[in-house]
Amino acid sequence: MELTPEIRAQLEQQKQQCVFCKIVSKEVASQIVFEDKFSLAILDIFPMVKGHSVFMLKEHYPIMPYIPTEEFKHLFGSLPQLSKAIQDAMVSPGSNIFIANGWVAGQQASHFLMHILPREKGDGLFNFYFKPSFSLGEKEINLLAHHFPSMVHNHFKRNPAEWHKSSGEIPRFLKEIYEQNIVLYEDEKVLVIIPKKGIAPGHIEVYSKTEEKDFTKLSVEDSTHIFFITSLVATAIFEGLGAQGTNIIVKHGKIDDNPAGNLSFHVIPRKEGDHLQGLWQPSQKRPSYDLKKIANSINDKSWKVNYKEKKEEVKYYKTPVIKISSKSSEEEFKEQSSEQRNKNSKLKIEENEDTEETEENEIASAIKKIRN
Repeated sequence: MELTPEIRAQLEQQKQQCVFCKIVSKEVASQIVFEDKFSLAILDIFPMVKGHSVFMLKEHYPIMPYIPTEEFKHLFGSLPQLSKAIQDAMVSPGSNIFIANGWVAGQQASHFLMHILPREKGDGLFNFYFKPSFSLGEKEINLLAHHFPSMVHNHFKRNPAEWHKSSGEIPRFLKEIYEQNIVLYEDEKVLVIIPKKGIAPGHIEVYSKTEEKDFTKLSVEDSTHIFFITSLVATAIFEGLGAQGTNIIVKHGKIDDNPAGNLSFHVIPRKEGDHLQGLWQPSQKRPSYDLKKIANSINDKSWKVNYKEKKEEVKYYKTPVIKISSKSSEEEFKEQSSEQRNKNSKLKIEENEDTEETEENEIASAIKKIRN
């Protein structure tokens, strides 16, 4: 999104009172675990788990849609490497990444940031243990199905990718998810679905087609793209479903709230006074252990983090796949229930080359809702 002079003036005013801008400038002390030209990671002074880190851009942006493309790429392209460094330092099998967009979603500062939570079995953190029980109405499903592919199409018009040619293929590890849920969008790298049951109406899940389980193995390009998609999903939820905020939660690794250990991205709509107030409850107690020792352990690993964007060939799988762009074989077709075939037929969305909607208008409208 292009920042207008008025918005830039507002951001300059916010920066004067922003504690995280003061941390970036070293006016306020912190335990730094990673720093480069554009970004900074520090230990949370009230950690939910040991190694709980906060990752941010040095420049002040309040929410994801404000972040310029190149800085967005740098932040989210570096994230898998930084997560690996923190996990390695804490000897953790997995992690959560938590993002709050909007005050009702738990955003406590006007400086956009994300929480990296290294996890292990028995750590006592059950905030992200989902109990899906809500379905989205047909009207809302059709609204998202109509608009979201156009939003992504507009994104690719503004940010062309050499690898993007079609909707791609479905790897075997996503076959069941693809068949049993409502497909909202897919390309060569991601699958976006509306689950039959979510933890809130409008809960949307995003999956990587290039990595089944380990977030830290995502390339710079793959990580950046999947977060571009999740950001657009959040905008669609603001615009189409009237959400006042969203949470983005990444799960991976075999931990208490992710027993299968698979990699998944969850975009959850939030409204004031909703039933998800316990989703993010930061600790109010300082830890009994020495944060400086934890910071030193992470720094011993994080020096390897190096953002480097490079062109990558599209990965193809040797395992059997379902070709989305072509019809199923007769045998596979017979195995599907009539209900599933009707659903797939009804929800197949073609990109509209002549759409007049623009990504800027959609994001601007969503931002107004957040600010109000």
